[in-house]
Amino acid sequence: MSVMEDVILNAKTAVGSVGRKAGEVIDRSKLRIAAVDIKSELSGKYRMLGRLYYESETTGKKYDESIKKLIETITDLNEQLAAVKEAIAGSEKKIRCPECSEYNQKGAVFCSKCGAKLSSAKPPYEDDQTQEELLDFAEEIADEDIDI
Repeated sequence: MSVMEDVILNAKTAVGSVGRKAGEVIDRSKLRIAAVDIKSELSGKYRMLGRLYYESETTGKKYDESIKKLIETITDLNEQLAAVKEAIAGSEKKIRCPECSEYNQKGAVFCSKCGAKLSSAKPPYEDDQTQEELLDFAEEIADEDIDI
């Protein structure tokens, strides 16, 4: 093998590595955007819930069914946000504290928030297929418009 072939092989390897890392950064960015979208939607739903409750208390009108539907939507959005946060943590190779649920760097022995001893369990969603499914889910959420 000549020197030129070695250079070409090393260049191909470097390009592949850079491409893979760029893909990971893009995936994390998509997840973060999905998290921001969900948080924004949650904020609007909480405001709407407060407004309905206020109207109910001040006017005497009953909005029980609307309030119940809003609470269900908020619960669903919180579950979606938790799933996206798990995927982000998994893509960043973080582990969750079993005591306080704070995310910590992989390899940490103690939690950075509460000091609890961390297990050496694998980070959530380390499996590429599961992370890919969550990315697809996050893109669907970002495109979805939930109205009440």
